[in-house]
Amino acid sequence: MKTWNVMVDGVGYCVEYINNKQIAVNGALLNLKDYRVKTGFVQTDFEIPLGYKKALLVIRSMSEPYLVLDNRDCATGEQYVPAKMPIWAYIFMVLHCGNFMNGAIGGAMAAFGILITASVAGNPKMNMALRIVICFAVLAGAYAIVFGIALVLAGLLY
Repeated sequence: MKTWNVMVDGVGYCVEYINNKQIAVNGALLNLKDYRVKTGFVQTDFEIPLGYKKALLVIRSMSEPYLVLDNRDCATGEQYVPAKMPIWAYIFMVLHCGNFMNGAIGGAMAAFGILITASVAGNPKMNMALRIVICFAVLAGAYAIVFGIALVLAGLLY
């Protein structure tokens, strides 16, 4: 559970992220589906009412949720930078799609690789060179696992 304490015009609000379906504002439960404003591949945005303002609750895959008020992250005070997928990330995602032709294990590795690539590539807090290296390592690892399993199974069957 993640908790933020924020002030809006002198009124304090305690916002508690309970799970992917509910959030509590000063103890009152809110269903997140009623506040969804944008659903993307790597993140979902919700506008949560806090007094006369609306806070943006951002839930990214494989990352902690964070709350944004007045274009500032409520936990760190840093300016909010929306996730933007760089063009090179799509190249890695397309390369992962080749694994879909390698059966169920290949399909699972492709889906996992695409999810990891999208999550890492869209993280603006990481150095770009590091993001590219991680995406390449995930791509190589996914294919290595699929072909490694295929070689082991071929050795067992023949």
